Amino acid sequence: MTMKNKKTFQYYLSKYLTEEMSTNRNCSANTIASYADTYKLFLSFMKDVRKTDPNKVSLNDLTRENVNCFLNWMENERKTSITSRNVRLSAMHSFVKYLQVEDPEHIFEYQKILSIKKKKACSKEVQWLTIEQLKTLLSCIDTDTGDGLRDKTMISLLYDAALRVEELMSLKVEDIHFPSCNTVTVLGKGNKKRTIPLMGNTVELLKKYVKVFDINRKRNHGFETLFFNRSGNKLTRTGVSYIISKYVKKANGCGANITIDVHPHAFRHTKAVHLLEAGVELIYIRDF
Repeated sequence: MTMKNKKTFQYYLSKYLTEEMSTNRNCSANTIASYADTYKLFLSFMKDVRKTDPNKVSLNDLTRENVNCFLNWMENERKTSITSRNVRLSAMHSFVKYLQVEDPEHIFEYQKILSIKKKKACSKEVQWLTIEQLKTLLSCIDTDTGDGLRDKTMISLLYDAALRVEELMSLKVEDIHFPSCNTVTVLGKGNKKRTIPLMGNTVELLKKYVKVFDINRKRNHGFETLFFNRSGNKLTRTGVSYIISKYVKKANGCGANITIDVHPHAFRHTKAVHLLEAGVELIYIRDF
C-alpha cells in the first residue's frame, strides 16, 4: 500500500490526535480526550444516521452538510446542550484547519465547514448550594466506611479548592502539600498550574484518606491518581456525578431541600458565591 493510499480520514485523524495536538500544540491530556470524544461521536453519527461503517468513513464525508447534521443530531437526538454543541463544533473546526494544509484537495469543503457559526446559547443562572445545604450534604457522608471517606474528601476538595472535575480526577498524591503548607497544586486549562490553600477540615480529611487507603504505597504499585474506583482505575466524570447525586438524595432525606442540579461544577460556583457573600472582592475570586 502506498503512502498516498494510506492518507485516509482515519490516517489524518490519528496523526492529528497523536502528533499535532500532543507534540506540536502541546495540548493537555484532557483537551485531547475531549476532542477525541467529538470524533467518536461523529463516527457514531455516520454509522447510525448515514449508515456508513466507521472504518469506511472518508474525507469526502467531511462536508458542511454532514457536520451541520451531526451538530443537530447531538442537540436533538442526544439532548446535548448548546454549550456542548459549540465545544464539539470547535473540535471539528480545529481538525478541519489542520486538514486544510494536509489535504488541500478538499479545501473548498473545509472552508465551508469553517464558516459554520457557533449557536448562541441562553445564559443560565448560576446555581449554588447555601452554606447550610452544603453542611447537611457533607454531614450525611459516613467517613467510617472506605467509600464514605473517599467521597467526603473528594467533595470537600471540589468545594474548598473550587476544582473542575477534570482537575479532581487527575490529582496525584504529590499534588497535595501537607503538613508544610496545606495547599494543593492543580493543572488547569491551558496547562496552567495554580496552587490553592486548603481549610483545616479538608486537610484533616486528606490526611486520614491518605493514611487509611495507604495511598503512598499504592502509588508505588501502579495507582496513578489520588482518587480511584473499586477496580483501582481513575474515576470518570460520570462516576463523580453519580457519587454526588447519591449524597444529594441522602441530604434531602435529612431536610436539606436541595432543588438545584448538583453537578460537580456546582461546587465551584458555590465556593465563588460563598466568597462573594463573605465580602471578598470579585477580582480576588477570579484569581482564586
